[in-house]
Amino acid sequence: MVAALCDALEAQLGVRPAYRKVKKAKDGTVTIRGLTTEVEQSQSVEKKVKGTLSIEGVTLAGVSEDASGQFDVAEVTLSNLIFISDEDAEISSALRVPEVKISHLYLKTNNAAAISGGWVLPLEMQALRLEAEKAMLSSGGLSLEIGSIAASWMIDPDTGVGRSDLKVQDIHYPASAIRRSDPTGVVLALIGGGDLVFDLLGTTMLGSDGGVFEAALTMRSLGTLQITGKLAGRLPSLLASAPTVSQSDAELPTPAASPIMISGITLRYEDMSLTGKLLALLARDQGVAMDRLIENAASAVATGVGQDSEDELFSQVTSAVKAYLGAPKSFTVASDLPQPVTVQAFIESIAQGPAEFFARYPASVSVND
Repeated sequence: MVAALCDALEAQLGVRPAYRKVKKAKDGTVTIRGLTTEVEQSQSVEKKVKGTLSIEGVTLAGVSEDASGQFDVAEVTLSNLIFISDEDAEISSALRVPEVKISHLYLKTNNAAAISGGWVLPLEMQALRLEAEKAMLSSGGLSLEIGSIAASWMIDPDTGVGRSDLKVQDIHYPASAIRRSDPTGVVLALIGGGDLVFDLLGTTMLGSDGGVFEAALTMRSLGTLQITGKLAGRLPSLLASAPTVSQSDAELPTPAASPIMISGITLRYEDMSLTGKLLALLARDQGVAMDRLIENAASAVATGVGQDSEDELFSQVTSAVKAYLGAPKSFTVASDLPQPVTVQAFIESIAQGPAEFFARYPASVSVND
């Protein structure tokens, strides 16, 4: 069991972890003390994450093993998890979580078939649920206090289809930190003088013929940004073969290696008070009437998406922005893609700028609906 955990950490983080001692109780509970490892791999992202991960205690309770060599750990508790990036890391960051609880963690040693399905953090593991509270995250000069994290996975290990949910709640950007970054006090006045508090929710449901994903970032008392999308599913050949092929078959590609395709996406902002506060602040600072400010903002937004005044989308965006700013409730941009594209290709098109994005993916705009 301990070897399987170390194998997973080594495979994902680049260095095999060390630990101070291991103790096994009469009921089979395994406790690992002083587990540490270096983080060297980039995790397939552009900016590498390098540093040291330490866990004061790892408790593995209710351990069972099946004939294929897969371990099922009913209850896992990680105590005092700390990550600190190296001084020369591209991203300077630090994370501390007093306690992480994982329900039904599944592991295999490296000499057995890899497990696919619901991923826990960056590690090659599958589990049903993860919970944590009172985390502290610092990255790139930004410090956040996180009240709670909850994630769950109900995913078929052979096909990757199923449902995953994520809730990160009570994310505080402290007022003291805002005051240091903005000595003028403008931002604090805009948000009401206290901490800026966020909630992040996300759900993905994937079936053999496609699925949906939803994400929402709420700034309490200010507004909510929502993203929803339609998925075209994984490779049809994989899904067709999965019911008749064993997960351990070396010829079956893992779901993680099979691209998920996006066929449609909707971006929606629901305002609580932020828009009105911003407009009042800008009107006062620029010394212009609210009507003139709204006219200028509508033209600027339409031009920003790469459209000229003769274009139909320019008129649509201009009218929508005016209507929204005049009585801010909601603003929605939706696009049914002409043909499904991979997540990576979609992200790359966003990075090329609004003009390229809207030229490739026709969109509709609606407000206050």
